[in-house]
Amino acid sequence: MRNEVKVGILSLVTILVSVFGYKYLKGSNLLERSNTYYIKFRDIEQMDASAPVLIRGYKIGSVTKIGLDPESADWILVTIQVKREIALPKNTKAILTSQGLMGGKALILDYQAVCIEDCLPDKSFIPGEIAGMLSSMFSKEELKDYAQTLGNELNQMLDTSNVNQKSQLSGTVKNMHQILENLAHSTGHLNRILSSSSGSIEHTMKNLETVTNALAQNTQALSSSIKNLDKISSSIAASEPGKLIRTADQTLEQSQKTLNQLTQTVVESKQTLEQLNKVLGEMNQGKGSLGKLIKDPALFDNLNRSSKNLDLLLQDLRLNPRRYIHLSVFGKSAPYQAPMEQVQEGAQKSK
Repeated sequence: MRNEVKVGILSLVTILVSVFGYKYLKGSNLLERSNTYYIKFRDIEQMDASAPVLIRGYKIGSVTKIGLDPESADWILVTIQVKREIALPKNTKAILTSQGLMGGKALILDYQAVCIEDCLPDKSFIPGEIAGMLSSMFSKEELKDYAQTLGNELNQMLDTSNVNQKSQLSGTVKNMHQILENLAHSTGHLNRILSSSSGSIEHTMKNLETVTNALAQNTQALSSSIKNLDKISSSIAASEPGKLIRTADQTLEQSQKTLNQLTQTVVESKQTLEQLNKVLGEMNQGKGSLGKLIKDPALFDNLNRSSKNLDLLLQDLRLNPRRYIHLSVFGKSAPYQAPMEQVQEGAQKSK
């Protein structure tokens, strides 16, 4: 096999691996069967097309496509793919939530009971909701517990202050006088420091103004960088890097096996070509039956003459069958009659 063929096969394998990896990073596994569902939102809050689809924190699919609803300009149509073995009931809701302060968006499928019969069919619509910031970070039970704990702590603090109010009042007034005296002393000392450092402070403020102006001029670039970091972190979180690395290792191992088989095939093909060249060389030298047939003109003439005599014999057998087959016991054999071609050749020779 030539080097061009090997390079072409290696390029094809590389393209297939690249396409599979790109689809996998986008949240679509080509080897996994899934169902497709559609969700409509008024606002998707900058959700990416590779956002994960979760059920109680377990990833069951991903967002594959986001676009404007062709039937209405007020809605955004989101397409998701869910593992086919996950049966969704018809009362399923899709909740758009945030994955933290700096994290991306995710879709949580919420339902009350497991579906056994009459489940949501493929290519169906699921109603969508948008969760707030606190509800995205904490559940309702956690918020209720935190509020109750905070209320209990405040009540305990107020009760303690009411009991000890009389005994602590005089000490508090004395402390307040001491705090005011210390504050007056500190402000006087601060005024002296400010007077001696006014030039440095003015220079620092000018530098700070220059920095803030530069930040204001590059606000759009900083915002774009933060958005790109958000997208990169969402893509990394949705792609499951460990699983991707294992898949890449398996793919490289299979590619190595394929290259070894191709190498063995090339070696065998080279041996076959060498044997074929050897046979052709012997034929050109006149060795063997085929070589003699090609190189020996007398053998060819004999074969041609034998073929012509056989043709004449078959023609004579067809024209005079009684000459070769006798059915009469007492009859005489028919005289020999030359074939027409032989008669014509004899006539031409006599002329």
